[in-house]
Amino acid sequence: MRRKAILTVGRKKKGRGALLVSRRPLQHMVLRRLRELKKIVPDAQDADVDALLRRTADYICILELKVTVLRRLSTIYGV
Repeated sequence: MRRKAILTVGRKKKGRGALLVSRRPLQHMVLRRLRELKKIVPDAQDADVDALLRRTADYICILELKVTVLRRLSTIYGV
């Protein structure tokens, strides 16, 4: 599956010849991903962006710890 372009190219800027880049699609993408994170991470429904990212990092650490424990249990019990 191909990824969609993150930025869209607008009209040329007068003088320099550089291209203007529309930020709107990027902002929508970031907001959409933040909404998805709020659905996945526990107790993050009312969190601001900083708290959401902090809780996400904590949640990732917890999940990694759970995976480690389950792997060790499976080697002990031979499952």
